[in-house]
Amino acid sequence: MPPRFCAGAEPSVPIYDEDFYSDAFIVDPLPHYEAMRRLGPIVWLPRHGNYAVTRYKEVREALRNFEIFSSARGVAADETGCQFMKGNTVASDPPVHSVMRKAMAEPLLPGALAAVSGHIQETADRLIANLVERRTFEGMADLARHLPLAVVTELVGLPEDGRENMLKWAAAAFDILGIQNERGRQGIETIKEMRAYIQSRAQPGQLKPGSWTARIYELAETGQVAKELCPFLIRDYANPSLDTTISATGQLLYQLSKHSDQWDALRADPSLIPNAVNEAVRLGTPIRSFTRLVTRDFTLGGALLPAGSRTMILYASANRDERQFENPDTFDVTRTGSAHVGFGHGIHTCVGMHLARLEMESLLRAMVPRVSRIACGTPTVALNNSICAFATLPMTFEAGTRKTPAMEKSKVAATAGPRWLDVKVAGVAIEAERIKSFILTPAAGGVLPPFEAGAHVDVEVRPGLIRQYSLCGDPADLDQYRIGVLKEEQSRGGSISLHDRLTPGASLRIGSPRNHFRLDETATRTVLLAGGIGVTPLMAMAYRLSAIGEPFEFHYCARTRTSAAFIDELMSSRFGGWVRLHLDDGDEAQKLDLEAVLGAPEPGTHIYCCGPAGFIEFATDCAKKLNWPAASVHVEYFNAEPDLTGDAFTVVAGRSNHVFQIEPGQSILNVLEDAGFVVSSSCQSGICGSCLTSVIEGIPDHRDHVQSEAEKSANDKIAICCSRSRSRVLVLDI
Repeated sequence: MPPRFCAGAEPSVPIYDEDFYSDAFIVDPLPHYEAMRRLGPIVWLPRHGNYAVTRYKEVREALRNFEIFSSARGVAADETGCQFMKGNTVASDPPVHSVMRKAMAEPLLPGALAAVSGHIQETADRLIANLVERRTFEGMADLARHLPLAVVTELVGLPEDGRENMLKWAAAAFDILGIQNERGRQGIETIKEMRAYIQSRAQPGQLKPGSWTARIYELAETGQVAKELCPFLIRDYANPSLDTTISATGQLLYQLSKHSDQWDALRADPSLIPNAVNEAVRLGTPIRSFTRLVTRDFTLGGALLPAGSRTMILYASANRDERQFENPDTFDVTRTGSAHVGFGHGIHTCVGMHLARLEMESLLRAMVPRVSRIACGTPTVALNNSICAFATLPMTFEAGTRKTPAMEKSKVAATAGPRWLDVKVAGVAIEAERIKSFILTPAAGGVLPPFEAGAHVDVEVRPGLIRQYSLCGDPADLDQYRIGVLKEEQSRGGSISLHDRLTPGASLRIGSPRNHFRLDETATRTVLLAGGIGVTPLMAMAYRLSAIGEPFEFHYCARTRTSAAFIDELMSSRFGGWVRLHLDDGDEAQKLDLEAVLGAPEPGTHIYCCGPAGFIEFATDCAKKLNWPAASVHVEYFNAEPDLTGDAFTVVAGRSNHVFQIEPGQSILNVLEDAGFVVSSSCQSGICGSCLTSVIEGIPDHRDHVQSEAEKSANDKIAICCSRSRSRVLVLDI
């Protein structure tokens, strides 16, 4: 039957006349998603009076444009739900959203979670050991819910009687965020009960000291957050912190039970654990849909969405889009990257995603050495308006120990190589003296994997020659990547080849984006310091900070204006007023007074510096002189020559017991490669992190520019392309 069309749109929008919130749809949604995507990127759902965005590209575009697709008028699928849930973080736009998210985010960032990761792993180990002993169990009640209920409820810190109700409250909140059918109406009554509880029992003095919720009131006392926001923030900790993780964990267990080959691959190579978690989140997509209100007439995917219309963002459909994902319905633990929208995208990306990943990865690390086979019976689907999850999942664990890899397989480093992407050169521009920019687009169409501000890609200049270049475009634009390349006067073949060979239409291979220069988006103030071509990663940071409404200042140092790449773009951008250009040949008044710029250390301020070694040394020396803490100063070198001087030492390949002598002037990397070991590497100068290898025994002499001082002090990893050993023997996990 040919599709019907909604008459009120320009051009006409296909109609999909099904109840998105019916039991039948919830139990078996995949055929519906496929049918909607086939109709087009935008469809009209007459039973709900909403548009729906069905395809990956358009979903991401909507999610990153909060000014057009607003959350402030609610994200439920009907007006009743939107009004009832008004005030929560998920139903807000900047600047209110920025304040609320910053208040919530700190204990959920990776650095803060490191303090509880050991406890979470120990809890996971005990749980899996117990379940292996039991052999058969209920996967959702006994496994998927255990860590959230045992650990996360403690971290949230509600009184005991409140913790017991968190699952019920969370399910009710997600029912309301659909429509007010019977589930939604019952959810409203349940949330009224929760609000009364928070008003009477979740008050200062009643919350667990040091908990997330107690911290909210501490922020209010110091004026960092308005007191009237406290109840909303406490609800936001209580509601989403359980169901979404439980949902994804159930999906993870189900997929591994159905695909024993993937479980075998995971046991053979536990470095694939993060990939498995990403695949479970992609295929399971805990949140089926939230909505946005269109603030003005806007064309998306060729369809005109009128101002005032409500648009459903179908995360679950986007994550199965065959236009974006090869074999989208296949669970593949070798699929790299996190391009899915299972954790959302844009300013409303799930604030708890790092915790969710930590919990699931901890479970898998506990299972790998203990479980040889996973089996499950027929699951039942939980009926919830917004959450996609199993209600029950009968499971069996077969006990087993992990096999040691064969010796011939030991010649593979623990770090996996980058996933290579085929791209074409869509544009070339001269940005300054000896600097060209290259626009790269997917060779096969579609969109590129997302990247964080500060990320770089490996570029295969020719077989055997790889160079790293920072991504200097807007991280929100996944239709293309942009790199800036300085033609080095003493080039070893990389920059000269790119300048002379790459023209529009040329083919190229690049690695997926990697980031060792991450931006802290919760900073109260950010200072960006660029020297020459070091401007490139800081441009992406500026675009990102501007997009999320965070304050920053950008100081760009160059020899002359004609050598200052991208300066016209920066000055004319939406953040041009925050950019200051400092030229060597300019007058004294415009030159960089770094001591005045930095001033005395301020809590919450972060400094990012990129450029040649001399420029970075100048900046870091100034910061030290002013007593800035090392944790607040972040640097990235764009060019570095390794120092391989020092005494000879011995390296032992721990997996095979092969022994190698590393002489002065030799790198560990080159010696291993000469012996036939396949080791992930790229820059060969200690600036990219590709070759970071785990240390089993011995003390490295760290000479890389990637690891922080704390990471170097831990001596857990060594950059084998440039670093040496302080001990006579170094045992590596290769």
